[in-house]
Amino acid sequence: MSGTPWLLVVRHLRAHWLRTTLTVSSVVVAIFLFCTLVSVVTSLEAAVTGSATNRVMTQSAVSLFVSLPRDYHSRIAAVDGAEATTRFQWFGGIYQDPSNFFAQFGVDHEVFFDMYAKEFEIVAGPGGETGPEALEAVRRAMESERRAAIIGTALAREPEFGWQVGDTVPLLGTVFPKADGSAWEFVIVGVYRPLKPNFDDRTLFFRYDYLQETLDAGGALGPSGVGVFATNVAPGQDPAAVIAAIDRQFENGPQVTMSSTEAAFQAAFVSMLGNLPFFVGTIGGAVVFAVIFSVVNTMLMSARQRLHEIGILKALGYSDAALGRLMLAESLALSVAGGGLGALLARALSEPMRRGLGAFLPIYAVEGRTLLLALAISVLIGLVAGVAPALMAARLRPVQALKSEG
Repeated sequence: MSGTPWLLVVRHLRAHWLRTTLTVSSVVVAIFLFCTLVSVVTSLEAAVTGSATNRVMTQSAVSLFVSLPRDYHSRIAAVDGAEATTRFQWFGGIYQDPSNFFAQFGVDHEVFFDMYAKEFEIVAGPGGETGPEALEAVRRAMESERRAAIIGTALAREPEFGWQVGDTVPLLGTVFPKADGSAWEFVIVGVYRPLKPNFDDRTLFFRYDYLQETLDAGGALGPSGVGVFATNVAPGQDPAAVIAAIDRQFENGPQVTMSSTEAAFQAAFVSMLGNLPFFVGTIGGAVVFAVIFSVVNTMLMSARQRLHEIGILKALGYSDAALGRLMLAESLALSVAGGGLGALLARALSEPMRRGLGAFLPIYAVEGRTLLLALAISVLIGLVAGVAPALMAARLRPVQALKSEG
C-alpha cells in the first residue's frame, strides 16, 4: 500500500489532547511575540519611508528642547525655494489624567492644511460635512475661532477620549501652564484621517497664534520661542539647497539651526532608540528557535509512542514515504495551527497594542507581509520539527517496530 492514512494524524492529536494543546499554545505565543516585535520595527520604518523628502524640518542645533526665536518664521519662509512654512510647537497638555497621553501641536492654520494635504484628509466638519466640503468648513471654522482644533480619528474613537466635533476639550498645561492655574480650552471643529503611515491619528492640532497671544498677554507661562519649523520645498527646487540656505542664514545665531528633510528628521528619532532592528530581530529569532525545540520534543515523543503502530502499518504494506509524510503532517498541523492562531491574535490585538504604545509608536500596525512571514515561519518550524521523526518512521524495520512497546 502506498497511500497515507491521514485520519491517524487527527486521531493521534486528539488522543493526546493535553500535549497537543500545550504545544500549539507555545507556538501561538512565539508567533504572536514575533509578529509584535517585527511590527514595531516595520512601523518605525514606515514612519521614515512615508515621510516627505521635499519637506524641511528646522530645529535648534543644540537640542530639540531648545526653542528657536519666533522671528525665524518669516526669515525661513523668505528663503529661496521655500514654498510654505509652519511652526510646530509641542504643547504637552494633560487631559484628566497624565496616563491619557497624546500629542498636541500648535501650527499655522493658514498654511497647515495645504502643506499636509497629502498626509491627511478631513472626514468630519463642524456642520457634519464630509468629503471636500468638510475641509473648507474646517478652514472657515479655524479662521473664526481662536480656540479651534482638529483631532485624529483615534481620539474620536477611543473610549478614553471619544471627542466629537463641537466638543470643548480642557487641557491642563504643563509646558505652558495658565497663569491662574485654569485649563486651556480647545473647541473641536474637525476630525482628520491619516493618508500616510508617518501621520498618526492620535494628535490634536490647534492654532499657534492662540498660544502666542495668550503668552504675550501674560495669561500663560512658558517658552516664547518655537520648537520646530516645517517648510515645504517648492516643486523643482533642491531640498539640499534649501536646507543649506536656512542653516547658513542663522549660522551666527542668536540660535544656530539644524535643518534636515522630514525623512531624516524621523530617522533621527528612530536612531535614538539604538540598533532596534537588530535587538528586536535577535529576540524574535531566539523565540522562534526556542519553540522549534518544543515542537521537535513533541514530535519525538509522538514517534516513540507510535513505534508499534508504525510497525503494524508497515506490515500492512504502507511505504516508508507514506509513514514519513504522516509524521510531517502531524508536525505541520501543530505548527501551522499555532502559527495561524498567533498571527490572528497579533492582528486582533493590534489596536489595543497601538493604544498601549501611545506616544512611543502611535502608528503601530501589523502589516499583511508580517502575517505572511509568520505563517511561513510556522511552516518551516513544522518541517524542521518533523524531519527527525519522519526519518525515524521511514527507516524503522517492521520487526523492530512490532517488538517496541513505545
